[in-house]
Amino acid sequence: MTKNNINSLYIHIPFCESICDYCDFTKLQYFRNIASTYLEALEKELTETVTNHDLLTIYIGGGTPTSLEDDLFLKLLQIVDPYSKKAKEYTIEANPESLSVNKIKMMKEYGVNRVSIGVESTDDRILKDINRHHTFSDVKKAKELLELNGINNINFDLMLGLPNVSIKMLQKDILNILSLNPTHVSCYSLTVHEHTVFHINKITPPSDEFSYEAYRIVDSLLKKEGFIHYEVSNWCKPNKESLHNLTYWRNEPYYGVGLGASGYVNDVRYKNTTNLSMYLKGTNAQEKEVVKLKDLEIYQIMLNLRTIEGLDLEKYHRLFKKDLYKEKQQIIDGYIDSGHLKIVKNHLIPTFEGMMILDKITLDLIA
Repeated sequence: MTKNNINSLYIHIPFCESICDYCDFTKLQYFRNIASTYLEALEKELTETVTNHDLLTIYIGGGTPTSLEDDLFLKLLQIVDPYSKKAKEYTIEANPESLSVNKIKMMKEYGVNRVSIGVESTDDRILKDINRHHTFSDVKKAKELLELNGINNINFDLMLGLPNVSIKMLQKDILNILSLNPTHVSCYSLTVHEHTVFHINKITPPSDEFSYEAYRIVDSLLKKEGFIHYEVSNWCKPNKESLHNLTYWRNEPYYGVGLGASGYVNDVRYKNTTNLSMYLKGTNAQEKEVVKLKDLEIYQIMLNLRTIEGLDLEKYHRLFKKDLYKEKQQIIDGYIDSGHLKIVKNHLIPTFEGMMILDKITLDLIA
């Protein structure tokens, strides 16, 4: 099922200069000696895992890849270089305060053409409260430096529902971001995970009502400026979708390397160990799921419906020998009548309202 060429690679760099209060990603406090050893293990895993050297998309995430000191950051880029020669999109995540001129010049030299900046909020007081170490001024400076050095495809990440952030403050966040003329904006609703400072401090996640209103405001302001709401949490200028993330949402295979990284290769979805000492010893995959036909069907519905490309009903019929519309006509027609779904050129597509209740729609379609 996924034996076709694998064109995308995700690389996880788990190091951060400080740990944000809400963060539940696989992350570690940055120490040079550990980071250096980690890059050696990463290079070994890449060599053993990635057989296609003509990848179309590469995404280096974290953690904070730009937390690496300049010589180690250069080493990372050199390790990835053999795989990036034909990449159409090569993204690195960055924090504003660690995005130096030197690192930007290195990225440009090694073919990085897209940067995703963790902003979270444009209010300096809120940033301090959640243990972020940048200001909005740092964000503006980082954006200017990127453009001065020829990297113009820039995403800004925002978090919705942070403590003490009102809808009015969120509106200001979006207007501040728009003032930077981004090509892409990602907005994620706060989830409070166990073992985070937010959980320890009993911070509550936003209500469904607040989240709906927040997404509605974001959607309205961005669309006025020509952005397309192409995925539940993502907006872009025309033709500036994240090609790498579309790989996930199209349910296509991809390599995942690094601590805690996930991948999907030869009908197996896997997740690497999050235990650093195990990873450094060469023990990588911790969890594996062999994707059977029924699993593939569920993933196809669940992931395809996250985007305005939607679920291709003809492709679904070819893959699973099923007519989804015929089997679920009453449910689908109900969601069409209520304004949550539409069918365009035989693609089942969520509206904005549909994206807001996508879990329910998915469950109804796979039941």
